[in-house]
Amino acid sequence: MKDFELIYASQLRAKQRESRALVIDIRDRKEYESEHWPGAVSYPYDQLERGTARLPKNRKLILYCDHGGGSMQMARMLGEQGYHVASVVGGYEAMKKISKNYFKNRENM
Repeated sequence: MKDFELIYASQLRAKQRESRALVIDIRDRKEYESEHWPGAVSYPYDQLERGTARLPKNRKLILYCDHGGGSMQMARMLGEQGYHVASVVGGYEAMKKISKNYFKNRENM
């Protein structure tokens, strides 16, 4: 039984809007600072794994990583802890293929 939802990159914007979900980039900080999904916050995988991140239990969490594997593992772990969580299939690479216009480069902010 899965304790998390899988969503496709093409669904991310709608899911983010409809549920006021918190989009979490679990890649390392340098990757996040280079570019990330608009509105996403950075909680690197190792920080989540250690349990040092303070995550809201009253909001849906949507995780993404580079290719989807890490975010799926973390979504499973957080789901088992009672969080309402989803993972983006294919991760950042799939998101980039959908539309580069959705990403923000820190230099352009």
